Amino acid sequence: MQENTYELIDNPIGINFIYIIRVVVFILGIFILALGAATVITARLGVATWDVLHIGLANLTNLSVGRWVQIVGIVMVLMTSFFEKKRPGIGSVLNILLVGFFLNSILELNLIQSFNGLASQIILLIVGIVLMGIGSGMYVASKVGAGPRDGMTLFIAKRFSISVRLSRTLLEITALTTGWLIGGPVAIGTFVSVFLIGPIMQASLKFWTIQLNKLYSLY
Repeated sequence: MQENTYELIDNPIGINFIYIIRVVVFILGIFILALGAATVITARLGVATWDVLHIGLANLTNLSVGRWVQIVGIVMVLMTSFFEKKRPGIGSVLNILLVGFFLNSILELNLIQSFNGLASQIILLIVGIVLMGIGSGMYVASKVGAGPRDGMTLFIAKRFSISVRLSRTLLEITALTTGWLIGGPVAIGTFVSVFLIGPIMQASLKFWTIQLNKLYSLY
């Protein structure tokens, strides 16, 4: 059987090239994820689960949405690191910082045009959700740095002997409820994102994993 993973490649040049490609896919995926989140926010029909919390916190403070993405993410990574008694991964920290930076930049530069018509808002919502799913699948496939919720999900599942799906659902419900209680925007878009982001992310993850494995096979 041919090995596909980059760790087993003996060619130093090949290793460096593949690592660069993985980092490019990682950063591009993070940017597309942030672009999708900004598009959903601009649609004003409700936002993805965790952005309900981030926007709710932003409305209570003078800090931006992107800054709260970073703060909440760092807290989750540090909590997971503390509970598991492991150092936070550099890739995971970079993941958090880049998402918040890109999201703030996109919103502050008004890169996404706002519309008042319902049909236009629905189109923005769907496009944003698709972009979030594609971006998420890309950065996960790169294996450069997991998101903050990924580590916490696995820890909770292991600690309480429950399924990963249940663990993730509990985290999502907690974020959604907390965000809603502090004034985060919950609307039809929130529930649409719950059902659509997962399947789109899975398809993106499969696609990019196959592409990267093809690249590994060349070396």
